[in-house]
Amino acid sequence: MKRVIVGLFLAALAVPAIASDTWRVNSQVVSTGDSEGRLRQVAGKPDRETPIETSRGGLQGYRLEYFQGGKSVQVEVVGGKVVSITQIES
Repeated sequence: MKRVIVGLFLAALAVPAIASDTWRVNSQVVSTGDSEGRLRQVAGKPDRETPIETSRGGLQGYRLEYFQGGKSVQVEVVGGKVVSITQIES
């Protein structure tokens, strides 16, 4: 039983990226489904902006990256809407 618990604990530590539906920025929250305008209003200008391409090379959306207090938050925007939020602990 102890081996199983230790194994699960070590597996949890091995995954530093956490996908979530919300991201707290100061006193406001950004959620999947919010518009890109709301994201930029709440979080401000991203530290890095990378285009997301389709399989044929066309523009599908953007991956916006914010660095905040020792972690990186990646927000994918497709069609003007937030589709995913990933927080990466460093």
